Amino acid sequence: MVMGAMKTNCSDFRIICRPAISLVLGISLTIAALAQTVEKVADLNFRSVDGVGYGGYEPLAALTQVGTNLWFTTDRGGTFDAGTISRFDLVTREVVQVASFDNITGRGSESDLLVIGNEGYFTTKSGGSGNAGTIAKINFDTGQITVLYNFPENSAANRANGVQIGATPRAKLTRIGNELWTTTSLGGISNRGTIVRYNLTNGLASLVAHLDGPMLGGQAFAGLTPSPESNAWYFTTFTGGNTFGQPGIPLGAGTLARISFDSGGNPVVTRLADMTAGYPQFPGSEPTFVGTNTLYFGTTGPNNMPGAIIRYHVTTGTWTNLFSFPTNAASALAHGTRPGYSAFVEWLGELYFLTRQGGVSNLGIVAKFNLASNSVIKLADFDGQGVNALGSATGIFDNTGTLVEETNRFYLYYTVPSGGAHNRGTIIRVALPPPPIVATVTLTETNAVHLTWTGGYPPFSVETRSALDSGSWTTVASGLTQRSWVVTDPAEVAFFRVVGSR
Repeated sequence: MVMGAMKTNCSDFRIICRPAISLVLGISLTIAALAQTVEKVADLNFRSVDGVGYGGYEPLAALTQVGTNLWFTTDRGGTFDAGTISRFDLVTREVVQVASFDNITGRGSESDLLVIGNEGYFTTKSGGSGNAGTIAKINFDTGQITVLYNFPENSAANRANGVQIGATPRAKLTRIGNELWTTTSLGGISNRGTIVRYNLTNGLASLVAHLDGPMLGGQAFAGLTPSPESNAWYFTTFTGGNTFGQPGIPLGAGTLARISFDSGGNPVVTRLADMTAGYPQFPGSEPTFVGTNTLYFGTTGPNNMPGAIIRYHVTTGTWTNLFSFPTNAASALAHGTRPGYSAFVEWLGELYFLTRQGGVSNLGIVAKFNLASNSVIKLADFDGQGVNALGSATGIFDNTGTLVEETNRFYLYYTVPSGGAHNRGTIIRVALPPPPIVATVTLTETNAVHLTWTGGYPPFSVETRSALDSGSWTTVASGLTQRSWVVTDPAEVAFFRVVGSR
């Protein structure tokens, strides 16, 4: 086994024998810690000329990749300053407004776009015929917005007679079969939100469950997370649960819940875990699966205990507070505070997220949580307004990272709601470390060695040596952009490794 603190991403090989030649291939070496860059790729802007606005700003949702464009909604901007659907072109690096919201389409959106064919489905949180939000879609080719459902007026009478099946949806849509499911933050009998579904075949919306507070939680701000294995979807509620009505938390500390289906295909909503007063209080994002049995989500906490990172085991039904964000100044500077509105994105054993506050300017940070050490690592500070500023994450709801591969590397792209050159928000990207290199070998009929591999970042080099316990590695190929190489005249005993770029 070859060990050592390598400063490159590489892989050795396992033993494959044939007459006269023995080739050793396959043990991954340690990768040294990488200095990850966080950079701004675009500033959002808004201009109003004679009362007509252009440019979306204050983005409160994640980006959705369609080809070489990252599509997103904005809460403000556009013709009527009611929000837009815009896109960031990965080729030209420009932000383009595609459509504006108005009272008919719905106003303001905190929803990602759900791609079905050449259309993107989303929710708006106000506007529409009942001024309680809409379910709508946009055609990516024409930019035309079509309203599919108007949430009725959120009045006491409509809630009492069942007409009001939900109001102010802040969450994205999730497709389950031929239906689009989402949560609402208000409406329903208790005005604490609902779960609703829209049927793509008959165009009808229907109530799944009232979020009543103590039983099923209340005020769901985020959407649903599918289980990798079972026919179930998980979500959080910002308030509610068995702490409902307790002193200091009259609406409850929040819940984790599940939607499943019985043998007749009927939905069953089950409250799984109740948050408690203190750090694990007020979850505002979707939970994230790591593997098939473990969910992670953040909380915002009350003012004096600003949030935590929670792990939930599906099999045992137990949750654990893995990391509390302390209130002391040094910790807030180093780790940020209030991570509960940004869902996690897992990459190579680490969870990436934004915090709403903390850091050098108390405007939030870009961070990651290491699952092995249960530690938070700050990658960058949000620094507010300015040409060179990353922006400000204060007030974020669902600004979750989107994994994008470009120029043979992986990045997480985030929308940021304010700050930047025009104080209208920004788009940033986080460079991700390379995936491990996994290499294989094929011995050809002409006694050549054909190496192929996956993972890593180019350019690659192939190195060899005659023994692992002596000598040094010799480069036989370098500057490779492809993930393969043929060694035409190998020694009878040879060790090979593939080394990637940082």
